[in-house]
Amino acid sequence: MVVVSGQLEDRGTPDDAMSSSDADDELIEPSTPTPSSATFSLNSKLHPLQLPEVIPLNVGGMCFTTRLSTLHRYEDTMLAAMFSGRHHIPTDSEGRYFIDRDGTYFGDILNFLRCGELPPRERVKMVYKEAQYYSVGPLLDLLDKMQPLTGEKVRQAFLDLMPYYKDHLERIIEIGKLRAIQRKARFAKLKVCVFKEEMPITPL
Repeated sequence: MVVVSGQLEDRGTPDDAMSSSDADDELIEPSTPTPSSATFSLNSKLHPLQLPEVIPLNVGGMCFTTRLSTLHRYEDTMLAAMFSGRHHIPTDSEGRYFIDRDGTYFGDILNFLRCGELPPRERVKMVYKEAQYYSVGPLLDLLDKMQPLTGEKVRQAFLDLMPYYKDHLERIIEIGKLRAIQRKARFAKLKVCVFKEEMPITPL
């Protein structure tokens, strides 16, 4: 509000006074937002978005449909966070919620969230990667116990115990190839035996 100091001159008629008052009103600055309007704006940001119970999805161009409760099956997953109503999710031209990820194995993720179904062996490794991306911990725990992941874990544990195993194995293969060439053979068979030797513990 603009405050004018000094004495007002008598300009005559009351009509002139009214026009002077109107002119002063034009100089009043716009009022600041009231606390009630600011509170309404804040509340609108705090309240989550209302998502439909049936969720149409577009995962890398592949379309899926599932229930919102399915995506919320495990609270600590990326999908539960995405569809919590706290985040903006882009949609495609058909109104499907878009996830920029290869959708080839997304159906396996959904099947586990729906009924606990696990993928066949030939899909385990790729589904494991997708489960890592979507942070589906219960699925990761179960896949860890399936082949071929179990075999790879055992193999890696074996290699960790024998840090020079790979170098020795490559040398053995080279020797086998050399013997095959010397004998003019098309194939050579190698038998690799691995044993563990423990040193006796001498009591102090």
